[in-house]
Amino acid sequence: MTKLLPPTRLRDPGDLIAAVPHLLGFHPFDSVVLLVVHDHDVAMTLRIDLPPPGARHRLAARLVEPLAGSRGDDAVVVVVGGGSGDPPEHLPHDALVDELDEALRVAGVPLLLAVWTRATAKGERWFDYHDVGTSGTVPDPSSTAFAAASAADGHVTYPSRAALGDLLTPDPPEALSRRTALLNRLATTHPLPDDDTVPLRDLDLVRAEVLRAGTRKRPLTDEEVADLAHALSNPLTRDASLAHCVGDHARSAEALWLELTRACPSPERAEPAILLAFSAYIRGNGALTYMALDRAEESHPGHRLAGLLRTALTTGLSPTQIRLLAEQAAATDWTTPPTTST
Repeated sequence: MTKLLPPTRLRDPGDLIAAVPHLLGFHPFDSVVLLVVHDHDVAMTLRIDLPPPGARHRLAARLVEPLAGSRGDDAVVVVVGGGSGDPPEHLPHDALVDELDEALRVAGVPLLLAVWTRATAKGERWFDYHDVGTSGTVPDPSSTAFAAASAADGHVTYPSRAALGDLLTPDPPEALSRRTALLNRLATTHPLPDDDTVPLRDLDLVRAEVLRAGTRKRPLTDEEVADLAHALSNPLTRDASLAHCVGDHARSAEALWLELTRACPSPERAEPAILLAFSAYIRGNGALTYMALDRAEESHPGHRLAGLLRTALTTGLSPTQIRLLAEQAAATDWTTPPTTST
């Protein structure tokens, strides 16, 4: 979870709006943002483009769908931009907020607050959908205590969703071709094991590169990318690597998954992309989660784990439950074949 604000300030819409870019990883435009709040912590952050009038009900259902496991938590809705209005009496997209309020009620997640603002920038005015006349000003999102804590934790906030998406743009085709040739060679010289174990050398390789990612100042070489991509192409090595999505080196691991998502050719790119999706979701970043899932499925259509994770998210599996899967991976001995009953 992401610590948001002290309890006494949880209902301050200006502070909440200023936190949104850091929770998403980018400044949203023409968006509806849904925060799931548990004991003053943000358990989940979801964002979707504002819909045309005829699609409000469908969007509300889609946005609330992952909250099936959040009964008893609270929700905050922030609508950013999206058309004209006459604040404070007539706010843009008030009918959408009504649809979300009803969908959240059915899901058992009360709507604590719903506000509209033109943008998540310093000095923008915000208005409360449910308390006409209540308004305020957004503080500088880059100067809040939450921004400082986010930066200290290694988070970067981008100016737009497109800028965040650029982080996942594959490397140039010529680099990917070189790595494909190296992977083809590794497939011959180091074939994947035919039993249900993970080679210790692969576990050690991934662990070492996770630790190194926190301090490494240069990009991975072609050979390093190929070695890691080959190791992760073993589904068991990939599953074992979920362990790095939690613990003291989770941020370094996420940096490695992100770099490999750019650096690996298809279909090997799918494996670091799915690890990136798990990592992002564990820390509550829904936007990066779904971007990474899209990359995994584009790289390897029908990817089993990507499909399972997407289904789990749409049926309400919480970040806490995903974290438990990673902790289970950390507690598993992947170098010993599983016992079979006779």
